[in-house]
Parts: sequence; C-alpha cells; structure tokens
Amino acid sequence: MKTRVLVVALLCSLVSAVYAQNNNVEQFLHDQSLQDTIIATIVHNHSLMSKLISKVSENPQLHEMVIQHLTRLLKDRGTTGEEHDHTSHATMSHYTGDETREIKALSKAETDGLLNGEGVGLAIAAELNHYPGPRHVLDLSDQLQLTDAQKKSIQGAFDRMHTKAMELGKELVEKERALDKAFASTIITQKSLNQLTREIAELRGKLRDVHLGAHIEARSVLTPQQIQSYDRLRGYAPTM
Repeated sequence: MKTRVLVVALLCSLVSAVYAQNNNVEQFLHDQSLQDTIIATIVHNHSLMSKLISKVSENPQLHEMVIQHLTRLLKDRGTTGEEHDHTSHATMSHYTGDETREIKALSKAETDGLLNGEGVGLAIAAELNHYPGPRHVLDLSDQLQLTDAQKKSIQGAFDRMHTKAMELGKELVEKERALDKAFASTIITQKSLNQLTREIAELRGKLRDVHLGAHIEARSVLTPQQIQSYDRLRGYAPTM
C-alpha cells in the first residue's frame, strides 16, 4: 500500500516537472538525459521520494508501471486540455501508513532502539561536535589505537549508559503506549494529557542526558589525535 501511494506521488511530481519545463510526452519518454534531470530535480526538492526512485531503478516492472501511468496521465491531459486534479496528492498526509503502528508516535525502529538502549538520535549534539560515542569508539578501537586503559574506561562508560538507557527507554515506550491508548480509546482528558506529556518529556530529557553524558565521558579519555581520527573514520568534515 505504501509503495502504491509513493508511486502516485512520484507520478504527480513527474507530471508537474515535465510541464513546468514545457516538455511533451514523447520528449520525456525518449530523452534519457531529460528523465535523469527531472528525476534528479525531484530527489533534490522531494527528499521523501528518494527511496521510491531507488526502488524504481532497481525494479524493471515497477519502472515500466511508472512509465505507463505517466504516459496515460500526460496523454489524458493533452487530450482534454484540462488541468489534472492534484487534490488527493496535495492533501495526502506523510503519516499515511503510520496508522497501523502499534504506538502511533513511534516507528518500530524507534521503539526497538529505545528498548535496546540505542541513541536514536539523542546524542547528535555531541556526536557532531567532536564528542565521540563510546559504542563507536569501541568498534573503532583498532583504528584509533586505544590503549588497554582507554578501552576499559570507555567500556565502563558504555555499560553504564546502556544499562540506564534501556531502563529509561522502556519507561518512555510504556508512557508513549499509554498516551496512544488514551487517544485510541477516546478517554483522554486535558488533565491526563498534561500528566502524560510531562512524564514523557521528563523521561526523554533524562534519556538524552544519559547518552550525551556518555559522549562527554568518552571524549575525556581520548587524545585530540584520536578524536580527529574518529571524526574522519565516521565521515565527518574536519572542523576542529
């Protein structure tokens, strides 16, 4: 279902792009350079389409289906001379498909990450400002030439972080589940909403503090050269 929705959205984007550049059907279908240019434009301006475009390029049947639908849409427009109705595309929510989630506010990946004590993006402020994450430092221990003392210190930082993060992550998931159920059952009140959102915010703050603190602890035992090597190995631009 999600793929079909994305296909429709891609078709609408392609139609708009073709006509925005005053190109006709035949030119689009037979000009590979034009197709590449339009698709590249869509990827740049519609980042949510990148995943679908990747699938289209890897799947000949899906690619053919896209071309067939595009051809029909363009020919219909050329025959009637009327603008296509883009209402459904314009009003389509990017939450489409998420209504089947067990906890609507959390994807399965986010839920699993929280329960497993993973960072789930909570430590980006540290990671991208030259405060290495203990898990990744341990994974890169050979390349970073960690001493035994450094490995022991960073392993300790990771273990403490991971234990606390799993504990807080479980609590956070349960609070999000409670909030979801309260809305789903229509028993939510302003009072219960205020209580749950405060608890969720507090837990998320504590969890972020745990992850960011582990990055501070990891940095404290690394040399400046190791930190620079870490950033390079992780693919970050050198800004130090």
